[in-house]
Amino acid sequence: MARPFRNVRALCVAGASATALMWGVAPAMAQDAADQTTGEDATVVDEIVVTGFRSSLQQALNVKRREAGAVDAILAEDIADFPDQNLAEAIQRLPGVTIERVNGQGTTISVRGLGADFTRTRINGLEAQAASGGNRNRSFDFSMFASELFNSIKVRKTQSAEIEEGSLGSTVDLQTGRPLDFANSGFNSALSVQASYNDLSEKTVPRTAGLLSWSNDSKTFGILGSIAYSERSPILESFNTTRWQKGDPTKAYGVGQNFGGCVPCTTEAQRTELLNAFYPRIPRYTFGNTQEDRLGMTGALQWRPSDRTEVVLDLLWSRLNSELESPNVEAWAFSRAAVNNVIVRDYAIDAGKNTLSYGVFDNMLVRSENGFTRNESTFAQASLNVRHDFTDRLRGNMKLGLNKSEARTPTNVTYAFEQAGVNGYTIDFRGNDRLPMIDYGFDITSGKDFTLIQGTRSTSGGDFDNNVFAGALEYDWTPSITFKAGGEYRTYGFSTWGVARAQTATAGADRITGVDALGKIVSIDGKIGVPAGSDLSFIVPDISKINDFLSVYDDPLVPNRSEREVDETDRGVFVQADFNTEVANMTVRGNVGVRYAKTEVESKGWQTITVKDDAGNTTTSYDYVTAYNDYDDVLPSFNLAIEPRDDLVIRLGAAKVMSRPTLGDLTPGGGVSPTTRTVSYGNPLLDPFRATNYDLSVEWYFQNEGLLAAAVFYKDIDSFITSVTESIVWSDLGLPDELLQGAARPTDVFQVTRKLNGEGGSLHGLEIQYQQPFTFLPGLWSNFGFIGNFTYVDSEVDYGAAGKNRLTGQSKNTFNTTLYYEDGPFQARVSAAYRSGYLMSFPGGNGNSEEGMNATTYVDASMSYDISDSMTISLEGINLTDEYNDRYVDETNRISDYRHTGREIAIGLRWKY
Repeated sequence: MARPFRNVRALCVAGASATALMWGVAPAMAQDAADQTTGEDATVVDEIVVTGFRSSLQQALNVKRREAGAVDAILAEDIADFPDQNLAEAIQRLPGVTIERVNGQGTTISVRGLGADFTRTRINGLEAQAASGGNRNRSFDFSMFASELFNSIKVRKTQSAEIEEGSLGSTVDLQTGRPLDFANSGFNSALSVQASYNDLSEKTVPRTAGLLSWSNDSKTFGILGSIAYSERSPILESFNTTRWQKGDPTKAYGVGQNFGGCVPCTTEAQRTELLNAFYPRIPRYTFGNTQEDRLGMTGALQWRPSDRTEVVLDLLWSRLNSELESPNVEAWAFSRAAVNNVIVRDYAIDAGKNTLSYGVFDNMLVRSENGFTRNESTFAQASLNVRHDFTDRLRGNMKLGLNKSEARTPTNVTYAFEQAGVNGYTIDFRGNDRLPMIDYGFDITSGKDFTLIQGTRSTSGGDFDNNVFAGALEYDWTPSITFKAGGEYRTYGFSTWGVARAQTATAGADRITGVDALGKIVSIDGKIGVPAGSDLSFIVPDISKINDFLSVYDDPLVPNRSEREVDETDRGVFVQADFNTEVANMTVRGNVGVRYAKTEVESKGWQTITVKDDAGNTTTSYDYVTAYNDYDDVLPSFNLAIEPRDDLVIRLGAAKVMSRPTLGDLTPGGGVSPTTRTVSYGNPLLDPFRATNYDLSVEWYFQNEGLLAAAVFYKDIDSFITSVTESIVWSDLGLPDELLQGAARPTDVFQVTRKLNGEGGSLHGLEIQYQQPFTFLPGLWSNFGFIGNFTYVDSEVDYGAAGKNRLTGQSKNTFNTTLYYEDGPFQARVSAAYRSGYLMSFPGGNGNSEEGMNATTYVDASMSYDISDSMTISLEGINLTDEYNDRYVDETNRISDYRHTGREIAIGLRWKY
């Protein structure tokens, strides 16, 4: 009879998918199941001696076959085996996983069409929140961490009762190294150094990592430490428009968003055509310069006095600093009331997109800007995991930990020069609708007629805190059935704040015309492919010079009422039965269970209160208000794996799941007007997103190292948060009566615009995986192999008054492919990751139907050669085709932002002992 799953130690890492080892990882470490201190993985792994890359692939397939649910993973034998820039870029190789990129590197992930806010991330078994820069939501920013700090990444796509609630899509488990993972006792060490060159910035930056581990001869106690440091210095070349807008032909010239006049518009039809066409709000070429440095450290103390007991203390700390200078020159008049003074001298319309594809304009307002932002982000975590086998049948585990993430923007400065009355400004999209020709009509390298009109300075920050205590017991009732029960207590805190300069417009001696002494010349050197005739060099504010010049620079910054807080207390308990038996000569295994979760929420934010007296005088005041909410969920789950024959596994899964509302939606902050009986605010009374998930997969292991698998999934989303306006009695809002200030009564009905749990929708999809070594080919061709996956996802959710559409962040088609070669000490791989277009916002702003991102394909390659058993030299190429991110607005595909960051070429040396 098949044995029930238990935490059995082995010489391999458990939980890998067929795609886990596509970068040439060849595990030589002795590891337990990736989550050693819990029974979640419940996997038996036979003792296998791993001798090479292909043997590692076979090991990964063996482990995948034994999982009850859908789990994909990436494993590494030491700190140097992940070639990607960070964790997000490593995870994107897995089926169904896509990533968001910011400034040329992966930051957050989506799994099976569900975005980062629907995905939970755990580090060493502890739920974590990592934020950087301006991140103020629940999404996990993977760019905070170097991939070298982790030796396994697991993506759980199906839910079981023992996995904590909070994910609609997946749970990502990140595991750092531990000293008893190594096969050999005593000292183990590794060191990697790398130099990375970006062909756009033409700069070379360092990347290095090191690990030192020690365990006693009996391997009952060990200590490990690792460190990783890296820098990035990409150039951000782009053209962007900050969306498109149009006028209104029913109104006169110079009213609303209408131009002030049109010279060639001699008929009413021409006037209507012009004012109905969309024009870019702020068309501009940008040339951002980014500097990043990231430092991360891990530590682990591991005590295993016997096979029955293990105590592990894991420590993790990471810091990410970034600086961005973003100079640009732009047609500022289009986005402000100054458009009412603009005269159209000539124009052309793209009828297919209803856009102004060409225009010559007089009386323009041109602005030159430069900004400097410094972000400082840190993450720290300590977790204690204890497991003990009380008897041969009764086991228990305990988890205690805390983590804190701080995202700070200590410096955010922007300065602007402006010049009014510019004639002859020309923009022409007819040759390329992504890269227009722009001629400003005057010498934009001269500051003679520019005026310093604005200077902003601000500081802001956000804090995220997690504290977790959890425990569970499991009991082998029979050789085929194991019962589990446990629970968790978690507190989660979020707060954000900001201060800014009260006066941003310059005045007096600070408002100087003739700014050559306060500016500098920057140039776009043409690598983005700017059309001939465009102005490629221009004067922009010099940040340091203006800091010294402005008399108000050192004026105190004042609170800007951006403060808001969310505090959650989450309690959960579960019971689960694991089974592993034979029915009709087939192995049947899986789990069934139920989880109960209780959530209590306290939200705080600023309310703006506007009151009008009988004389028509308006008084505005502000109040920091608190609102409370609670909800509970009962979440059953079921996973089944059937093996009708030795090379075939059929999986079934079903579960009710929930994901808590985004932090921004929970704020009670907003505006209240008691006299007009209107309220606009977030909704602290939101219930979570809720769904029922169904999964079915078939896996055919047709040969050694070979897999052909298909999975279908369906998510019935019961509730989806949307924005609505409705009539509600004040007393039902959960807001304090003091906000009414005597101008209304608690029984009055108010028009309330807020977030609301809507009708929901559905999501369905298909995943296909294929892996095979080409051992059937002759000669050197037999050293090749292929790993690939394809995912199709479609969805429809209700966005309230805006109607129905697919989920934001959901690509309909994605695929990942890797062609690898291995022959003795030489290894090489080339990989491609494709993602079709996806929505970023629905509906779009300024009358556009939507906002989104067009399709991308990223191609990476690596090769390495083992100089000796301990020394390896490597060459890697990232984004070899210099792929552009093409952000659009409206279903007609109007350009919003067209950006590239260049190729990365890295040479490195790895040593291990």
